[in-house]
Amino acid sequence: MKVTILAAACLSAFSAAALAASGSPWVSQQDGRICLRSDHIQRKSVPDNRTILFQMDGGTTWKNTLQKTCPGFQIASGFEITVKTNYICANQQPIRVIGTGNTCYLGNFVQVPSTP
Repeated sequence: MKVTILAAACLSAFSAAALAASGSPWVSQQDGRICLRSDHIQRKSVPDNRTILFQMDGGTTWKNTLQKTCPGFQIASGFEITVKTNYICANQQPIRVIGTGNTCYLGNFVQVPSTP
């Protein structure tokens, strides 16, 4: 599945303290929301109509459960996330399903535990 992320700007206003607190240079927190740096996302997968898995540089995976089920999401030709900074933030950004044009909204991010 092809996934497109459109970036409107490449600079972020996130503080070094927030980046340090996350333990990862590509994960931050803003107003209590987890945010992922879009330029450090290696792969995205859609296991069902409500879930996106983001695989990051360094091998970590973050799961986002959409706010509501997104009809046709799993079988669509991908999705677009338009970002105004270099971050994709939980509970903040809409996604547009390619092919159907449906708009759905990101929910919370949870880090997926690594398997040995």
